[in-house]
Amino acid sequence: MRSRILRATVVAVVCAVLLFAVPLAVAVLRLYRQDEIGELERIANRTALTAPTFVPDFNPRELPRVGPGTQLAVYDTAAHLVTGSGPDAGDALVRAALRGSVQSGQTGGRLVVAVPVGSAERVRGAVRVSRTATWPSHRAVLTWLGMGGLAAVAVAAAALVSLRSSRRLAQPLEALAATARRFENGDLTARAAPCGLPEADEVGTALNRAAERLDRLLQRERAFSADASHQLRTALARTRLELESELAAGSPFDPRAAIRAALESLDRMTTTIDDLLALARDVPERAPLDVAALLAETRRRWRGDLEAAGRSLQVVVEDDLPAAVGSRQAARQVLDVLLANAATHGRGAVTVRARDANGVLAVDVEDQGPGLPEDQDVFARRPAGEEHGIGLTLARSLVEAEGGRLFVSRRAPRPCFTWLIAATTGPEALGSRPDHTPKE
Repeated sequence: MRSRILRATVVAVVCAVLLFAVPLAVAVLRLYRQDEIGELERIANRTALTAPTFVPDFNPRELPRVGPGTQLAVYDTAAHLVTGSGPDAGDALVRAALRGSVQSGQTGGRLVVAVPVGSAERVRGAVRVSRTATWPSHRAVLTWLGMGGLAAVAVAAAALVSLRSSRRLAQPLEALAATARRFENGDLTARAAPCGLPEADEVGTALNRAAERLDRLLQRERAFSADASHQLRTALARTRLELESELAAGSPFDPRAAIRAALESLDRMTTTIDDLLALARDVPERAPLDVAALLAETRRRWRGDLEAAGRSLQVVVEDDLPAAVGSRQAARQVLDVLLANAATHGRGAVTVRARDANGVLAVDVEDQGPGLPEDQDVFARRPAGEEHGIGLTLARSLVEAEGGRLFVSRRAPRPCFTWLIAATTGPEALGSRPDHTPKE
């Protein structure tokens, strides 16, 4: 691009110089020629004014001095040379001047001016002045050389400005190309820096937005893979536990009951996959949330698993609960994570309570376990390969995406997780309510 801009600029400047310089050069040559003729005419007029009444009596000493290469001659009415330097017989210009008019022209490589002596009614002779025609050409050549030098300076200046401008234009594009190559190589952290060129900055901004969107999509894909594998692993573990419980029971094995239990587990896994896909694609249905119905559904799904492990599940829904808005898919996954965490890491009975927390709907999930370590961030995502902790990280991200809050309200004894459900959607829903800041 730089070479193209440079070539285009130089060609344009050269064309402009030629377009103006050629007519100007011709005009300069004509101007110098006219100036030379004017000078010769002044010499001739001065000589004619000093001519005597009878031209043949003209004293050669009265001729004015002229420079080298200049011929000055006086002719009588018969066009014969009286004095001075010039042809013995007057040429056509001299004969025309004898008729009473000033004549000028070029004869034999010399510029010639002839003026009459006397008045138009009574011409007494003629004065002829000539000089070589190369004098105007020499002056014009010197002027042309000066013009050529200025033109060269103009072309060089234009080339320099073009080079600097092309560099200024090319550098942002080269930087954008380098950023795009980093994107191509998989570096989605690369960002195009502003350069001050509006058009390039617009491209860079669009490129940055595309990179951020791709980065979010890839992060969402990775998170979805980890979350889906964790949730499905939990569901598979429950299915395995149910089948092993049937096999270990003292009563005769009932395959039909085991198949029904397995089918119910498969249905739960299908629901989990559908929910996670909807959440990963940002298409969950946000609507007023019927927490009582949601908790009843959760009780049906988890009561059997907990009873099979010798534990109970109690669901308490208080009256006159505040309104809540959210995604049913997200709420179902959050409750599944919290109950799976209580079933896996807790002890004793599990209690789920929906209550009014200063005008905000709160859902508490607690068990009879010894408690959580004080120095452990239970919501931090564990390194790759560690399954523990992924579910709680997923739950908190889903809650915060809905504008709510999820935190540990009591660590020990009887650990309790509290979920605040906002009445409006969006991450800012509870952000300005100091009464609901999590305190662990």
